Amino acid sequence: TGGWGLSYADLHPVTPRTTVGQAFLATNFCYAAGGLALGVQGEWFLGALTELAGIVSFWYHYSQLEFGKDRSEVRLALLIDYFTAGSALITGGVYMIQAGIDAVPMEALLTAGGSVICLSLCWVWEFGYPYIFWHSLWHILSALTGYLIGQEHISTLV
Repeated sequence: TGGWGLSYADLHPVTPRTTVGQAFLATNFCYAAGGLALGVQGEWFLGALTELAGIVSFWYHYSQLEFGKDRSEVRLALLIDYFTAGSALITGGVYMIQAGIDAVPMEALLTAGGSVICLSLCWVWEFGYPYIFWHSLWHILSALTGYLIGQEHISTLV
């Protein structure tokens, strides 16, 4: 990738000790909440993948805030984040294909679209506060999408 695949936003002056940094890290809790809610309802696989993605995302963003730019520690966390988030995304995609697009709740399609827009915008503004804003929304909306897709999958099993 010429380094592009493992490049990441410089969030200076925000750190894990600032209010903005802590709020940004807290958005990863949405993955834990959604994953736990799915697990309690019997959707263990997507629930566990969602929780794992949230834990790794927290680690990556904590490292990003703590160590700053051009650090191997952050790149390692980012690489693992790609795998864990990708696993949850692929699983959700398979569930959507299995259900058929007409069975996927409109709310899930809207939150999925919104989350992709937010992720795209944090690549446009890949620095500081704009990145934190858009990427926080990505966390919230993508976690909600995963939960909604998991809910739909549960309903097809009953």
